[in-house]
Amino acid sequence: MSERITSRKNQRIVDAAKYCGHPGDKFLVEGFHTVEMALQGGLVEAIFSLQEYPSPSVPLYLVTPEIIEKLSYTRNPEGIVALCHKKKSKPLESPRVLFLDDIQDPGNIGTLLRTALAFGFRDVILTKKCCDPYNPKALLAGQGALFLLNLLLEADGFEEVEALKKEGYYVVGTSLDRAVSLTDFAMPEKKIALILGNEGQGVRKEILAKTDINIKIPIASIDSLNVGVAGGILMHALALIK
Repeated sequence: MSERITSRKNQRIVDAAKYCGHPGDKFLVEGFHTVEMALQGGLVEAIFSLQEYPSPSVPLYLVTPEIIEKLSYTRNPEGIVALCHKKKSKPLESPRVLFLDDIQDPGNIGTLLRTALAFGFRDVILTKKCCDPYNPKALLAGQGALFLLNLLLEADGFEEVEALKKEGYYVVGTSLDRAVSLTDFAMPEKKIALILGNEGQGVRKEILAKTDINIKIPIASIDSLNVGVAGGILMHALALIK
């Protein structure tokens, strides 16, 4: 059953609006596709919509355009917003792990999470200086991918590399120096952990020193690629290796 709310001062709206652009223990997502992904992930607590929406397991509130505007962080909202709680981290369970070292741009974070889901990197480790994946811009770029991923946040970086090795992962760093070209890379029959680094500095040298191998993408006429683009190329290539 749905409930209608017409006042922007309604306590449910006031409470939800606290998380608009300011994620805490809860956060807001918007758009039909992202809300659907959030429902699949089992993280939705309530839905605020301009029209009826099938949500048998969570409360649905029919609201006005003014309320949607109050809860939205985009210029042209689709008319549906969901209040969600954050997903708890679980132990690693995927044969492919994406390790993000101090990546700070929310668009890059969202793009990499979306790409990780597409190519089977279901576990994602983010170090302490990474942008919050629940940042509104990251959520928009990720298109709900984080709802179907296992995120391990606030990682130190060094301890996690050692732990990955103990768990049988072949740890692959990325670097422009002293690295094997992707075209010459021969992957052993092991689980994979791919490390991508900060937009300006790359992967920290101390972490690169702990990897099993460091690789680079052969490119011409330009010094480097955006980390989101590079991550997509590398994840696709590693996903093809059986």
